[in-house]
Amino acid sequence: MQPDPSTNADADIYHEIVETLDDLICRVLPDSTVTFVNAACCRYFNTRPDLAVGEKLRAFLSEDRCAAFMKEMHILTPANADAVVETPRQMPGGAHGWLRWTLKGLFGKEGQLIEVQLVGHDITDIKQAQIDSTQHSQQLEALHIATGALLSTLQLEPLLGQILDAAVSAIPAAEKGMIYLIAPNTGQLEMRASLGYSDPRIQKFTVPGSRGYVARAVRERKPIIIADGQTDPAVRLHGSSSEIQAVQSAIAAPLILEDEVIGAISLDATRRAAFTETDLHLLTSFADMATAAIHNAQLHAEVQKLALTDSLTGLYNRRGFMELGRREVQRSLRFDRPLTAIMADVDHFKYINDTYGHGIGDLVLKTVASRCSSNIRAVDIIGRYGGEEFIVLLPETDLFTAAAVAERLRERMADLPVMAGGVSVSVSISLGVAKASADTPDLDALIRRADSALLAAKQNGRNRVEIQ
Repeated sequence: MQPDPSTNADADIYHEIVETLDDLICRVLPDSTVTFVNAACCRYFNTRPDLAVGEKLRAFLSEDRCAAFMKEMHILTPANADAVVETPRQMPGGAHGWLRWTLKGLFGKEGQLIEVQLVGHDITDIKQAQIDSTQHSQQLEALHIATGALLSTLQLEPLLGQILDAAVSAIPAAEKGMIYLIAPNTGQLEMRASLGYSDPRIQKFTVPGSRGYVARAVRERKPIIIADGQTDPAVRLHGSSSEIQAVQSAIAAPLILEDEVIGAISLDATRRAAFTETDLHLLTSFADMATAAIHNAQLHAEVQKLALTDSLTGLYNRRGFMELGRREVQRSLRFDRPLTAIMADVDHFKYINDTYGHGIGDLVLKTVASRCSSNIRAVDIIGRYGGEEFIVLLPETDLFTAAAVAERLRERMADLPVMAGGVSVSVSISLGVAKASADTPDLDALIRRADSALLAAKQNGRNRVEIQ
């Protein structure tokens, strides 16, 4: 049992013990009059026992904190004699911390509250861990939402606008933003997308390599936070646009692909010190994903220019699919994002060719391609792998969802025959589904796994989906 300071016999022992503790210990009457403070409590409140005893709590605490203590004290009962109050504290050097006060009521024989002991100890580390955990969860949710925005298109210009929308939504302090890409012919940063700016001159904005905070982020190859862009001549942008001149603070992150800087993203605000290090960290993580999406869109445009498509179906041919697919597998492994592949094969295609002729066989292949393309997302990559085989790559898609997509494709083919000049040809497909993992370090390994699942589907009766 601990000493009871209400008895003379234990008072000296109690005082001897509490004076050696680092915890803040204070005892008060029900009306908040202080009856005892230990040395640690005196140091914290910058007082002495002879000055503190007899004073009310409001002499040492703000009105709202004093009210919090009184509220808890008033509801103490012999059956429920404990309570907890958490209050902020000022740390040495101006930092903020937290104290957790444990209240213990002492009651008389008739159940009346006689005195309350308050024991305060520092919980700054615990509270900071809670804050960090909450911020981390918020960052993950923001990145999840932002990632979804990057999956809606492979067209570069719409993608850049969606990247900005997602970034501003994820970082509430941002009022405006821009995305710059390095022009291959000049090496200069060219503004390719903006949000929150209305001046038409901004649409043709270029940044020389040595001027402004965006150029600095690119030059130093690291993210940057600007608390006051108007007073720092090393980063200030001198432009004729009043909207640019109104920017007071900003964060910027370079877009780096395999050690090559391809551009930058910046978020701006018209008030000073609008952004935190947490905002900068979130933008940096988002920039990594945005870089991969931008590069995929650029590569998609290049593939289209090279006409790496199958002339019969209009899908990517094997070369085109492999070019895009390898990048997608690298992105999946680098950022630990889900990725799945579907291999599909037209059942009994040789019989269709032999029975109806190659013209109808070609029509069947075009129909399979059309129905598959219309039942997947724009961001999914589909190609004719060879002969009557097709392949689909599904970014940000787990195995369960991919299996459901494969089943939908199977149903679309099986439910409706292919009509050709009055001839009705029943067509079905077999499908194999596999996911990227540590066992599939590249696209070839992922295709082999999906192909193995496809073989199982054909061996198990065709017109079915198998997962591996």
